[in-house]
Amino acid sequence: MSNNGSGTVSVIIPAYNAARYVTRAVESALAQTHPPLEILVVDDGSKDDTREVVRRMPSPVRLIEKENGGPASARNLGASQARGEWLALLDADDWWFPEKLKVQIELAAEADAGMIHCLPDHRNDAVPARLTFEHMWDRNWIINSSVLLRRSAFEALGGFNEARELISVEDYNLWIRVAASAWKIVTCPHILVHYTRGIGISSNSERFLRASLFNVDDIGERLSLPEAVIKQKRNEIIVDFGRKALFERDIPTARKLLGRAFRESPSSRNLLHLAVAAMPAPVLDMRRATVRMLEQRDTVRAGTSLPANAAPAFELDEQPESVPRHVSILDPMFHAPVNEQGLERPMLITTIDAEEDFDWTRPFSRAATDVTSMRSQHLAHRVFERYGAVPTYMVDHPVASQDEGRAPLKELLQSGDCEIGAQLHPWVTPPFVEYVSTHNSYQGNLPPALEFAKIQVLTEELTKVFGCTPRIFRAGRYGVGPNTGGVLSHFGYEADSSVVPAWNFAPRGGPDFRAMDANPYWIDAAHKILELPVTAAIVGRAAGLPHKLKSRVFGRFSEAAGFPSVMSRLGLLERIKLTPEGITIGEAKRLVGHMVANGHKVFVLTYHSPSLEPGNTPYVRNEQDLAKFLGWLDEFYDYFTREIGGVCASWRDVRLALAAIRPA
Repeated sequence: MSNNGSGTVSVIIPAYNAARYVTRAVESALAQTHPPLEILVVDDGSKDDTREVVRRMPSPVRLIEKENGGPASARNLGASQARGEWLALLDADDWWFPEKLKVQIELAAEADAGMIHCLPDHRNDAVPARLTFEHMWDRNWIINSSVLLRRSAFEALGGFNEARELISVEDYNLWIRVAASAWKIVTCPHILVHYTRGIGISSNSERFLRASLFNVDDIGERLSLPEAVIKQKRNEIIVDFGRKALFERDIPTARKLLGRAFRESPSSRNLLHLAVAAMPAPVLDMRRATVRMLEQRDTVRAGTSLPANAAPAFELDEQPESVPRHVSILDPMFHAPVNEQGLERPMLITTIDAEEDFDWTRPFSRAATDVTSMRSQHLAHRVFERYGAVPTYMVDHPVASQDEGRAPLKELLQSGDCEIGAQLHPWVTPPFVEYVSTHNSYQGNLPPALEFAKIQVLTEELTKVFGCTPRIFRAGRYGVGPNTGGVLSHFGYEADSSVVPAWNFAPRGGPDFRAMDANPYWIDAAHKILELPVTAAIVGRAAGLPHKLKSRVFGRFSEAAGFPSVMSRLGLLERIKLTPEGITIGEAKRLVGHMVANGHKVFVLTYHSPSLEPGNTPYVRNEQDLAKFLGWLDEFYDYFTREIGGVCASWRDVRLALAAIRPA
């Protein structure tokens, strides 16, 4: 590619203490289908091994070193040494999809197109096709790593403002100046960037607020905006930060900011915000729960949808013809029974959902990819070793694709202390073409071709990382659908564990398992894939009631009325799942005792990997909870092996044993 040719791109990556993740960013730039002319990594005075990591990278990667001065100065230095017609900005902890530069360059034909940005995978905004000054003054629609800037436009506007008071919003400052100039900001309507880092109200909020207000003053002075416009924008920012503090239950900060907003602009709207902040925390929590319930209802009713201009960057093919049609996890028409009563002893399979840490009370986000809790999995292995349990980790994409997630599992796998399965969380598994919502968090609700593509990406990633192809699968949130079984058969899976008997996820858009029991079964007539339901059942003195009647007790409206709690307290009906999360050891023993008495011999225990670090799940909030959690495991394994006479087994052992027994 000629240095002076049209469409040449210089990639600029500012890096500060980025040794752990800069390789991923650079690799995504090297993998572009429109190859960049050069990749300039600007080390901003790092104190770790960033420089050494970058020096080992191949051409056209080039290291530029400087003293620490902030991201604006790093980007400006990179731009000053760039040779491309276009400047592509990429943060060191983000990464691009392969088509990113190619798709953007195709939109660069207009001579006055000074900036082209694409959509990130963590937001669901319907972004205007052309972003004007009014759009940008209203809010920041753009993230750094999505931007392709014409170098002549960048130079004409003087680049980034390097004032340290602007750090964290220096990019927004430049976008507004571009929008106010003669250059156009063009929206590329494709999701082409994975966004990792974000600044929240709970971290650096005071600095972020100061920077945002400084930005308004700076832009107002540069563009000679009316004082009333500047004052109104400053007030909007203060209100916004106050509302965010209120959402995160930082009540003192919320009242301080919203009080300040009212004093500076005493409007009825600001008075209402201040009144809400004055409410007691329990009332605020009740209000939040009501709003969330209504939002979830509307999401389920709306079904699968995309923002108006959020188109995929590529066309998804239909599922290959080789995907079997006569296979189903949910439809009993295709099921074949197994004779588990023919097993010699009860068998216990241990499964762990190895996944990212995310706040279960917040909306789903593609930016929630923290996997640091994987470092604590060894705590449970002290218990496993005592009873000969070799757990299967159902690994999702964020865990498999990051060193912090996969490294601990590689050690366990090499020592023979675990097995690897697959777990699909659609919202954090490429390709990212669907709207992020509760409805779409259940993979069975996705278009068949998209579910196929996500399972393919996950399977290939696990195979590459662990050196073995996963053969057991679990749908995240147990969200199987009518096409899941066929896709699993296509990719050679031999077992699935996505069914939770007696549970109903339909009110939020998921499957209803109330008609299913915990007995294993083949999901196909050829006996290729064995369904191993998570052990769950309705037990109690009234457990013999007709199935339809029991199901109604655990229906949507009866649950809202509190009927299950009443029935449980009376000892009549208890719905119990075999997990240390939210289930007491006494309940777990009652569940297993009841099921063994009814001839059940295959048990599947499960929990989530983030529970082994306090604060990640509702079940383990502190060190005392963690000790109880581990104690639960110890006591249950002792009960199962000594009192029940069972044995810990792998899913493969169970599958082989059941396949060898003739159906009853």
